[in-house]
Amino acid sequence: MVAAIAALIKMQSRVFLREPLAVFFGLVFPALFLVVLGSVFPGATEPNVDLGGRSLVEIYAPVSIALGLATVALSLLPATLGGDRERGFLRRLSTTPVHPGSLVGAHLVVQLMVVTCAAVGAVLIGVLIFGIPVPASPGWFLLSFALGAVSLLAVGLLVGALVPTANSGQAVGMLLYFPVLFFAGVYIPLEVMPDGVRTVSSYIPSGAAVQALSTSWSGGIPEIANLFVMAAWVFVAGSLAIWLFRWD
Repeated sequence: MVAAIAALIKMQSRVFLREPLAVFFGLVFPALFLVVLGSVFPGATEPNVDLGGRSLVEIYAPVSIALGLATVALSLLPATLGGDRERGFLRRLSTTPVHPGSLVGAHLVVQLMVVTCAAVGAVLIGVLIFGIPVPASPGWFLLSFALGAVSLLAVGLLVGALVPTANSGQAVGMLLYFPVLFFAGVYIPLEVMPDGVRTVSSYIPSGAAVQALSTSWSGGIPEIANLFVMAAWVFVAGSLAIWLFRWD
């Protein structure tokens, strides 16, 4: 069984790497987003009083990580699972000794590897090119990243559990994608949002992830509420995905 799962992970990794758009948006886009922002906006690397004394690049470094998480979880994962269902791959797999759940697990492992590589790339770009400090609370940073990644992937898995085709998976995923980016502070930094909007953002997995990542990056301890929100999304969305998942 372990060998079969490893083979599925290897196969799904190859499928992912054969898709140029998936590679670009999953691996390259978060770091490129930070490069463009830091290079194009005047004073993006200078401390800003309105941003709590931090530079725009420092503010957007954790946002770029959340951007990568949301892109993989909501744009790629639902379409991939919908495509497997549309092609009858899940149904055919159920006739083999390998449980179809192993394929879902392989997808999740591959997506976790992708978002981790994208996050490392964004951190390296921020530190090496723009000179922002490395995360000052690495343990809390890793925990915040792990919870943010799993919570958003759980939402993507819930969408993928229901959609019948790749196109419908992409459509539903994109309907969620843009609001999730808004509450992550991609369009407007969370620091300058109205208090009411920031409160709503703290209940969205992407917003909670950005707040926790930002706090731990600057050396603080994330608010327990942010960590709890992400854990709650993992439990609720993950449980619903398992309960509602259709193999054909």
